[in-house]
Amino acid sequence: MIPMGVVALDGLGGRLLIDVVAIFVLAIAMFWRRHQRRDLVVLYVVFNIGLFAAVVVISEGEVAAAVGFGLFAVLSIIRLRAEQLSYAEIAYFFAAIVLGLVAAVDIGDPGATAGLAALILAAPALIDHPRALRDNHRMELTLERVIDDSAELRAEVQRRVGAPVVALEVLDLDYVREVTRVQVHVLAARA
Repeated sequence: MIPMGVVALDGLGGRLLIDVVAIFVLAIAMFWRRHQRRDLVVLYVVFNIGLFAAVVVISEGEVAAAVGFGLFAVLSIIRLRAEQLSYAEIAYFFAAIVLGLVAAVDIGDPGATAGLAALILAAPALIDHPRALRDNHRMELTLERVIDDSAELRAEVQRRVGAPVVALEVLDLDYVREVTRVQVHVLAARA
């Protein structure tokens, strides 16, 4: 018998609790604090909880495997059309999906489920921490003259953006219109 006020972490209720706590840590404590994107927080939480519910219904219910595959086929055609997501935003989205899957499937040991959720949370917590890696910004520039010497081009771009150039790629040299289009990655200023 479980004493009053103590929550059992076994069964569906325990896995749901692990998932809800984990997705809120991921979406609010980590993603929101670092990236301030309310729309993506909503996406991550709702998609995670919806996926958790769908996987539970498929794995524990009397639903045929074909229905499960059909559901995932429908999910796979959903596209995020509003804008392109950055790689970091896609990584958080992937983590939200995996958290839902890991928590929804009953592997028999709530400690193992919690441990896997903690492992999934540890990756973005460490690698996306502002002190872990210095951020860089990508931009496209169009210079109103042709610069075909790479050292001169790098110096000119660095002078214009006022930040150290990490990478530089020439997209177009147009000798007729006398323009040079480049894609450049620059280091962000340290906070």
